[in-house]
Amino acid sequence: MYFTKAQMRALWFIIAIFACSVIFQYLKYYFLDRDQYDFSAFDRQFFQKRDSLLAERNSDTLSKSTEDPRDHPKATVIYKKFPVNINSASEAELQNLPRIGPAMAARIVLHRQQHGPFQSKDDLMKVKGIGKKTFEKLKDLIVLK
Repeated sequence: MYFTKAQMRALWFIIAIFACSVIFQYLKYYFLDRDQYDFSAFDRQFFQKRDSLLAERNSDTLSKSTEDPRDHPKATVIYKKFPVNINSASEAELQNLPRIGPAMAARIVLHRQQHGPFQSKDDLMKVKGIGKKTFEKLKDLIVLK
């Protein structure tokens, strides 16, 4: 099987690009910081906060001081009442949930208005922007009533 001169150039070009990409991946793997996108510390902190919020959900007190207010006047942790009923919660109440901002809360309310109340917790994943990872973090903080 014979190749024309142009075909040989194209073949060598493809081989060179492939070799460069292999070398780049090798260098990236062995010489660059692999922990650049390590979110395990963030996840641990999130789960600790979530667990503390769940532990406090039946408490009547809404705020507790974390340190001496004279040292840090704004050092108070606000414990919101959890779980949040996603079928009746307002946008402001939905924003108390982690990873739910004003835009996402508006989408949840709009979805609820267009499609009726959520039938199960899994239906929350039908809202644009809420995937499996976000849902896993929210499922213990929401209820349907």
